[in-house]
Amino acid sequence: MTRRPRSAGFTLIEMLVAVVILVILSGLAYGTYREARVSAGRTAQSMRRTREIEFGLRMMVQDFAQIVPRPIRDPLGESRLPSLVGGTGGPDLVAFTRDGWSNTAGLQRSTLQRVGYRLNGTTLERYYYPVLDPTSDDAPVVEKLLTGVTRVQIRYLGTNQAWVTQWPPAGLPPAQQLTVRPLAVEIDIVFKDWGEVRRLVEVAG
Repeated sequence: MTRRPRSAGFTLIEMLVAVVILVILSGLAYGTYREARVSAGRTAQSMRRTREIEFGLRMMVQDFAQIVPRPIRDPLGESRLPSLVGGTGGPDLVAFTRDGWSNTAGLQRSTLQRVGYRLNGTTLERYYYPVLDPTSDDAPVVEKLLTGVTRVQIRYLGTNQAWVTQWPPAGLPPAQQLTVRPLAVEIDIVFKDWGEVRRLVEVAG
């Protein structure tokens, strides 16, 4: 009696083993893929944060380096405000007149600009006025410069080689207070994630 050959194919046990192996490999591959995605997302977030902080600090350095001795009229036009006012305890950290305002559009305006910095919660804001001598009707243009900020301290180096946290320094004649500039400015910012960052800026001229 001739035996029929067994039909070629996989047994049920072999199929189950293959399915189990496939599931295990798929799980490992998904875990590796997920970890790679998470790592890539963290890297991209870190790069964005680095660019934000580098840009913000570069903007501040450029502003402070170009301080000019140009006081402005107060909003009511009755008196003048110093070219640099800082550390007075108001909402603004500092406000000053700077040179080098880019004018690529060729507008009829000065290259001098009144800018200021203030800490709004944990956001460091930079603002400027569209005109050099703003009135009470002129609203500032506000830009969010740095986020996640816990503390900002600005110090000024006077001609007596002493660092102070308020400008103009006390004891100067009123006329001199309007135009006096520091020799250098120290910017000290503490971030929630980056810790403390410090920049020393030499004031031009």
